[in-house]
Amino acid sequence: MPTQWTLTLTPPPSEPVSPRHLHALACRLFETPADDHTAQAKPFTAALVDRRLVLSHLDDPAAPDVPGEADGTVRLGTDAFRLDPIDRRAEPYERLTAVAPAVKARVGFATPTYVNRSGRQLPLPDPELLMGGLARRWAAFSPLPLPPESVAEALESVHLARHDIRTRVVGEGSAQRVGFVGDAVFGMAGHPSPGARRVFATLWSFAAFAGIGAQTTHGLGHVRVHLHRRTGTDGSGATAENTDHSGTTRTTDRSRTWNGAR
Repeated sequence: MPTQWTLTLTPPPSEPVSPRHLHALACRLFETPADDHTAQAKPFTAALVDRRLVLSHLDDPAAPDVPGEADGTVRLGTDAFRLDPIDRRAEPYERLTAVAPAVKARVGFATPTYVNRSGRQLPLPDPELLMGGLARRWAAFSPLPLPPESVAEALESVHLARHDIRTRVVGEGSAQRVGFVGDAVFGMAGHPSPGARRVFATLWSFAAFAGIGAQTTHGLGHVRVHLHRRTGTDGSGATAENTDHSGTTRTTDRSRTWNGAR
């Protein structure tokens, strides 16, 4: 099942950590001699958020004991740190597929994010490219396929409702990348089917573990997700429910303006 660990670094990093050093640490913790290190799709991610190391693993049968693997001192480049686990959370794929259908997702891009389009870097929250990447990552690691027709409908109807983003440069030399950070709200145009709305909710919930965009093993594309859906059997949409990435749900009066905040 998708599993995520948050660990403190002692002492806290005094300067930005190189993406390649994050990647090297994640590979040391997650890869085995039998794994193909050159594989483009990897079942893990790594990010440094608020000076905390966030690691995720997506492969059901092979989730490691990260606290055990990380016990003691680790290195990021030439600097040594002690890793101490402070949080672990997991969501079975079955639960992610059973999440209630949603019509909006507010996504906080905590680390620089970009996507590749025709071999070029695109530091913009293109909704179809972002969700398309999530769909491919789900297909690569989840034992539960999503309905192809619902995936296609979700990708056709997803749109960018609003955003507040800025660009940020990471890495150096030939490894330098330009990504974006900030907040974006994604919605669904028209009248999508319940299946498409469920796929929309499932993939954005998955993004909190899988990351989004390119180079998620290098610290890029770490997101926080809040889902929004309308309810009401009479069709009036009398209430609205917001669900954060941890699965906690709260109900609010529809008359209040929804802004995706906790």
